[in-house]
Amino acid sequence: MMHDNRIRRFPMLLSTLVALALAVLPLPAVLEPLRPDFLVLVVFYWCIESPRAGGLGLAFVSGLALDLVHGVVLGQHALALTLMGAWATHLRLRIRVYSVLSQCLTIFLLLTGYQFVLFWVDGATGNPVTTFSRWLAPFIGALLWPALVNAFGNLRGRS
Repeated sequence: MMHDNRIRRFPMLLSTLVALALAVLPLPAVLEPLRPDFLVLVVFYWCIESPRAGGLGLAFVSGLALDLVHGVVLGQHALALTLMGAWATHLRLRIRVYSVLSQCLTIFLLLTGYQFVLFWVDGATGNPVTTFSRWLAPFIGALLWPALVNAFGNLRGRS
């Protein structure tokens, strides 16, 4: 049984590490504002699909990793990702039966909430508030959501 549990968690850990690598991959300055929040999308997927294996623990640890990688206030991304991961876990049964459009809109709201918490923490800590390009990531992430769900569904052996 323990061996089976490890096998089920392997895709989750691998996808999280790949998403973290994509979060720090250098992009040209023109494309940088268009970078989606890959790690946040992956965490949302695992919070919805397998909350016991991933869930809030994965959200918190992934948020801390983003904090360390981006060099921001320690706990900023962890707080935002844990709050929105809890909301995604709460809505998971509904999200799974939504149409693709409704799923995209729900993910857009979760990603916007994530950005809003980061925006609030930046303001509360006196960090400079970033430009409008920060708010492009929820749009792009919502558009990528169906492709991510299909790719992960195929990796897990379901359609």
